[in-house]
Amino acid sequence: MRAQVTWRASFSKSRRAEPDKGGMSVMNLPPPELLLPLDPRYPAGARDLKDHGPLRVAGELPTLDRAVAIVGTRRADPEALDFTTELARELAEAGCVIVSGGALGVDAAAHRGALLGGGRTVAVLASGLVKPYPPAHGPLFENISRSGALVTEAPDEAVVEGFRFLHRNRLIAALARATIVVQAPKRSGTLSTAAVAEKLKRPVWVVPAAPWDRRAGGGLALLHGGARICTSAGDVLSVIAPESREVRSRSAPSRQNTNNLSKFDDTTRSALDALGGRGRTVDELCQATGWSAPKALSVLTGLEMEGWIEGRSGGRYGIVAPHRRPK
Repeated sequence: MRAQVTWRASFSKSRRAEPDKGGMSVMNLPPPELLLPLDPRYPAGARDLKDHGPLRVAGELPTLDRAVAIVGTRRADPEALDFTTELARELAEAGCVIVSGGALGVDAAAHRGALLGGGRTVAVLASGLVKPYPPAHGPLFENISRSGALVTEAPDEAVVEGFRFLHRNRLIAALARATIVVQAPKRSGTLSTAAVAEKLKRPVWVVPAAPWDRRAGGGLALLHGGARICTSAGDVLSVIAPESREVRSRSAPSRQNTNNLSKFDDTTRSALDALGGRGRTVDELCQATGWSAPKALSVLTGLEMEGWIEGRSGGRYGIVAPHRRPK
């Protein structure tokens, strides 16, 4: 089968990248570097793969002893994407490196969440580094390369082919200490990442979903097979980084923490209390507080200008982590 081609065979295939169709064709990326298995910088996790081979890296590959893979479908719903962003953000703020596949949907949300959290992230690609796929993620790939790295087993100018996605998925699992599946249908390629993680004896978490949600059928199957349930960053950190409890509480401000902000008046404290750790949209804040939209916007604007809250994906506003708030 094509997916079983060894790295030596696949690495020797060097085809000219196909022209982009409407996507970003030129990216300002660091020059790719070839990383051989004997190089001391070669990631230890990748050596656990029997067919591990040379890697091409754009950027600086971070230490991966607290790396977490977050993967899922390209067609995730908005709620899943929002959850993914916040999950990756909290893990990054706790010192974890976020590993994903650079694809649309869950992958992109995971990378963006890590960047929002001021952390480092690694995108494992199914293409070469001359024109990383998908081309629409050019700006995202540039940001990733500045705070982490783009990694691939493919030659620099290789085009995307089916077997490369399977190779990418197994490398994602190998680089991470744990894998989180956010949303994946029964036939999702994401399941191959989870399968490799289990084979390598790395823990797998799944974000639970409704049984009628077809986009999450694969995740439910993993849960039936013994995967762990992930409802927050704390579920994962308690296993891979139990010493990070203090950092974890920073990234998800509790109701008690917001109530202790005595410098604010009752109206502002009510807003912070309602926002909580996950954040809310303007409409949700109005529903929670009974305020009119103009009043909610006025309070949110004031808090955002003072650096206490910030805009997030999905039109939400959330509380800035304590260590990033104004003194």
